[in-house]
Amino acid sequence: MMAKYRVMFVDDDENFLSMLSERFKDKFDVAAAKSAEEALGLLDGAERDLVVSDGDMPGGMNGTDFLKEVHKRFPKAKTALLTSADIDGYVGFARESPVCSVIPKAIPFSFAEVEKIMTALLTGEVFGLKSYLNSKDGAVIGTYCVKSSGEAHLIRDKIAAEIGERFFGPEDAKLVLDEILTNAVYHSPLREDGSEKYAMFSEAVLEPSEYIYVEFGCDSEMYGVSVLDNRGVLTRDTVLGKMERQIKGIGHADDSGRGLHMCRLFADRLIVNIERGKRTEVIMLNFLNGKYTGYKPLYINEV
Repeated sequence: MMAKYRVMFVDDDENFLSMLSERFKDKFDVAAAKSAEEALGLLDGAERDLVVSDGDMPGGMNGTDFLKEVHKRFPKAKTALLTSADIDGYVGFARESPVCSVIPKAIPFSFAEVEKIMTALLTGEVFGLKSYLNSKDGAVIGTYCVKSSGEAHLIRDKIAAEIGERFFGPEDAKLVLDEILTNAVYHSPLREDGSEKYAMFSEAVLEPSEYIYVEFGCDSEMYGVSVLDNRGVLTRDTVLGKMERQIKGIGHADDSGRGLHMCRLFADRLIVNIERGKRTEVIMLNFLNGKYTGYKPLYINEV
């Protein structure tokens, strides 16, 4: 029998901390602490594979400073932040630290979503739409290979039509999918000098190594689309930098990151997975009934 992954939850809200511990005690080896100081003491005695901390813990070290200290002392530990605040305010923190999973304390709180994110962080199995669908009833129901800009438009329209028919999905889904596919077709293929190979909105016919792979799937709570390229030109710092420019308003006069920012605004969940120099995947998830609302999370995984 495989040993359980060792997870620590840190939150000054004892009721919430108790709920987290109870919910995940059977799946993980769980430790809990009510403050950063208590957590560091426990970690000195027994390291953890993953530390999940509340962002705002008054009266002592806050969550961001705590996770920075965790990375300094325990560099192998994965980390994630939980917060009820506007997550846009944490993008700068993510640029300065290895923390790129910021999970909203939405109402109602989705333990299933937290479990998926934690499992992906712990196993490193972040690629593939199926990783983010419920294991009991989730399935990929369509896979496509994009070989040209023309095919990208056809596949976009096909998936958008199916979203409309199956889930009465809004036009926003088509907008997000268009942005993700456009970025993959025109921004991932590069020349040897690093410049983009295809002019924006030109008729691009991709080489086999430049093909884009699209998955469409759903479970009982959400539908999702993933778009993967095998170039891997994006980096975590690039993505966060583009996001921060748009959030602060300094990128409104140019196109850098505008599409990515729009996707995050209009999708319920936007996940960016990066294996530098090999592949990049962008996943859009939308809940079927608008059940989970509030601030948008930050999910960027670089393996």
